[in-house]
Amino acid sequence: MNRDRLGLAILIVAGSATAARAQDRPNEADMFGTPAPASASVPATAPEPATPFGGFGTDSPPHQPPRASPAPVAATTTATTSVGETKDSRDQLNLGAPEAATRFSAEVAPEDPLKIGGQIYLRAQTSALQSQSAGNWTLSSPSLLDAYLDVRPNDRVRGFVLARTIFDPTLPETASTSLSNISGGSQGGFSSGGTASLSSLFLAQQTRTPTVLLDQMWLRFDIKHTVFVTAGRQHVRWGTARFWTPTDFLHLQHRNPLDLFDARTGTTMIKLHVPWEARGWNFYAYGLTEGAGATPTASAVAGAARAEVVWGASELGLGGLVQRGHKPKLAADISAGIWDLDFWGEVGLRFAHDIDRVRFNNCIDPSSLTLGTPPTTAVDQTTLAQYVLGPAVDRLYPVAPGSGVKPQATGGVSYSIKYADKDVFTVGAEYFYNGLGYGDTAVYPGLILPHSQALREPATFFYLGRQYAALFATAPAPYSWDNTTFTLSNLANLSDHSGITRFDYSFILLTHLRFEAFVAVHWGNNHGEFRFGTDAMNLGGLAIPSRNPGLLDLGLGLRASI
Repeated sequence: MNRDRLGLAILIVAGSATAARAQDRPNEADMFGTPAPASASVPATAPEPATPFGGFGTDSPPHQPPRASPAPVAATTTATTSVGETKDSRDQLNLGAPEAATRFSAEVAPEDPLKIGGQIYLRAQTSALQSQSAGNWTLSSPSLLDAYLDVRPNDRVRGFVLARTIFDPTLPETASTSLSNISGGSQGGFSSGGTASLSSLFLAQQTRTPTVLLDQMWLRFDIKHTVFVTAGRQHVRWGTARFWTPTDFLHLQHRNPLDLFDARTGTTMIKLHVPWEARGWNFYAYGLTEGAGATPTASAVAGAARAEVVWGASELGLGGLVQRGHKPKLAADISAGIWDLDFWGEVGLRFAHDIDRVRFNNCIDPSSLTLGTPPTTAVDQTTLAQYVLGPAVDRLYPVAPGSGVKPQATGGVSYSIKYADKDVFTVGAEYFYNGLGYGDTAVYPGLILPHSQALREPATFFYLGRQYAALFATAPAPYSWDNTTFTLSNLANLSDHSGITRFDYSFILLTHLRFEAFVAVHWGNNHGEFRFGTDAMNLGGLAIPSRNPGLLDLGLGLRASI
């Protein structure tokens, strides 16, 4: 009997507690929130990064976009009518409820703190060599997929990740490991898209297997609204030039000046940015944990600093990069507007001791050289070429460190003509002096043939010669063609008298879909950089066929992004 009465009492107490909770339930305004009053002062935010696709961050005076009012905050209740409700409130506070942000910061998470997007970029390119039939033109289809996550838990914290997948179905399924076709790559076409490695003209190093790359992964936040920190893999570009970027020290490879889309990946570093808003000046400090080689110890981390000073209509940038075991790299750049002209220029100073220089020994008969011995174990084609051809190539094209300080300087000017109410036509020119370039085309084969040891900072396309010049004209959205852009570029290697002229056409088919096409013509010296013809060679008994000069490139592309 007592047990029955005890059970009845428990039911009565439970019903009373339930009724109390029902009476304390917040109304609709409490549940979904009412607009919070505007704050008297909005904290400064870190400058926005570059767009995820193609455009890279430049350390320049930050553009401060209009700041929106803080997102509405859901009203909270402090009803603690039971132990269970007190525990739930504590869990929400510590495990991620939106209002929990106020536990450590006055910043509150927006309603949608995560954005997901990406890009699909389908391309097809063909390249023709001189005297080559159309059926033998090379074909490539370097398709690209980008996917990103953009996390903004509050106005002062942001995280960004962008992964990239590259796939070319025209490449072989597996890389060659035999010596019989080791010289066959010399007939590969040179497209105006260029290549990251000159050796790819001789060796087919890639396969159709999809390549997955991490382009960006960084966190951004500020310290007391004064120091803005970006940590992780990111894009930072120094310099102001359009085609040649000799001061772009924080990227591991040069940008291809003709590419519509820059597919280089970022560099892992920590960046500290201190803006002086009253003057519009900016100061940066960097610690780079990623380089061309491994960084297994703290002493291998590179450091860099940069200052940007605004003076009237001009902006001056000064920077430098240092690393233990390497000579420092120094940079300066300027941009200015005078009348209707825009001027720019940049100078990089390099110590040539860190860079391998190649010479041509014309006193040696290539056929008399001795090839190396292949390794006893199976190796890839690149390693096999280093073992077999490397000793002979080292003698015919000896390698030695450079000496002295070598300047790389570029400068340009552009003029924009407004020919209609909203239409502008821009023309410009740029000159580049490359103190690390070569003045003799006889050296070029020594840059693509494999040496026994990989060259330190090997020369790349667009940086082979001593002197360059470029002319360009662009007409975005002319007259009623609001979705169309025309661009004409002409680049010339003044040292070896070769050049390339390229016309680009871009049209926005739909809101998020862009069609691209280009045609490029190679002209000038058959053995120059932009044609890159080579003569047949008997290297130690191995016949290396000639390569016809480049003649024509054609390309199509479709790009969709959200």
